[in-house]
Amino acid sequence: MKKFWSYLLLLWITVSGLLSQAQDIDYARFVMDTLSAPGMHGRGYVKYGAHRAAEFLVREFYNLGARPFNDSYSQEFRLDINTFPGGMMANIDGKVLEPGTEFIVHASSPSVNQVFDLVFVDAEMLENNRKFNKLLKTNLTNSMLVFDRSQMAGISARTADSALKSNFFNAGGYMLINAKNNLVWSIWPGFEQRQFPVIEVREDVMPRKPSRIALTIEAEFMEEVLVRNVIAQLKGSHSSDTCIVFTAHYDHLGRMGQNTYFPGANDNASGVAMLLDLARHFSDSINRPSYNLVFIALAAEEMGLLGSEYYVEHPLFPLNKIKVLVNLDMVGTGSEGITVVNGAIYPEMLEFFRKINQEKQYLPEIAMRGESCNSDHCPFYKAGVPSVFIYTRGNEHREYHSPYDQSHRVPLSRYNELFRLLQDFILTY
Repeated sequence: MKKFWSYLLLLWITVSGLLSQAQDIDYARFVMDTLSAPGMHGRGYVKYGAHRAAEFLVREFYNLGARPFNDSYSQEFRLDINTFPGGMMANIDGKVLEPGTEFIVHASSPSVNQVFDLVFVDAEMLENNRKFNKLLKTNLTNSMLVFDRSQMAGISARTADSALKSNFFNAGGYMLINAKNNLVWSIWPGFEQRQFPVIEVREDVMPRKPSRIALTIEAEFMEEVLVRNVIAQLKGSHSSDTCIVFTAHYDHLGRMGQNTYFPGANDNASGVAMLLDLARHFSDSINRPSYNLVFIALAAEEMGLLGSEYYVEHPLFPLNKIKVLVNLDMVGTGSEGITVVNGAIYPEMLEFFRKINQEKQYLPEIAMRGESCNSDHCPFYKAGVPSVFIYTRGNEHREYHSPYDQSHRVPLSRYNELFRLLQDFILTY
């Protein structure tokens, strides 16, 4: 009989663990599906995408039992942003290209509706004084200069980059050929709108010897757009003003025209899913650590870490009360483990993660990386807060700043294992 009850107890523990594991990943799927759905419009600034996402986060924090610091979960600030809400079309010699996948528009491009002649410019034309001066004297107002940056280096590369910024050729616009055929869109530096368009086109979709492009871009420059960080806390089981902070940016790229949006499932609905899931788990008083937990869903990371910079300049509690900050950004894979950015700066913290992982065998590897200002941990780190940035590694999902970064494509390969690593870290660090 004793053996029977022992067997039942073991079975119950196993089944409970599996159910708990499923619940974790099911909730993450729900969050990721919601944030990357078409109705969120890529969590950008067209059709109030970022606002819709923030409202969802407020509701989730409230339902989970995580509470605001004051009377609101929101910390508001404003930004200027160039957006693309309407027409978006590129037709090269009769071939219509797909926005987002076959061509992209640089973030500072203005509205345009024009047919341009294509003028191909190679490295020699930028390095040879005679050819360069001839190009300078040419009337290019109805032309797009075409650069293949993969064929340029040194003087020609620097000259091409300068032309893209200042348009000293007085060209109608510029086209960049993407020889790798891997388009990566960015909305930075979309804090301004320039007088000439710049587009990037995949080399493999270009017609042979192209001569003309019909280009339509509808741009709208929006000033003083209201955005907000969404912040919640869970009080520790003992009276303490020390806390562990988790951050993840919820914004993404938004829309590039009427028909193309960027879902941002891995970047960074996955990180927000982990953030909310940790709040869900530790909201249960049984799981509560002794010190406070703070969860900050940050806005405008894609615009240059604006949300984290604003928070650091306007903290809701003294920054020196933060024991450690863990930033989660792109955690949807994991077959190769995780990387800890700033791990070389905080070796004790890195080794603590590695010790847990060695004992529990959660992840294949915890790799170390040095200082890098590539996500929202950076402003906190610069302000003296012990801060690391964790992302997962693996080839099972490589889409980045692409319309194909869709929720159903993100495998969450080691989501449960990373969740448990962070859970153990919270309870023992």
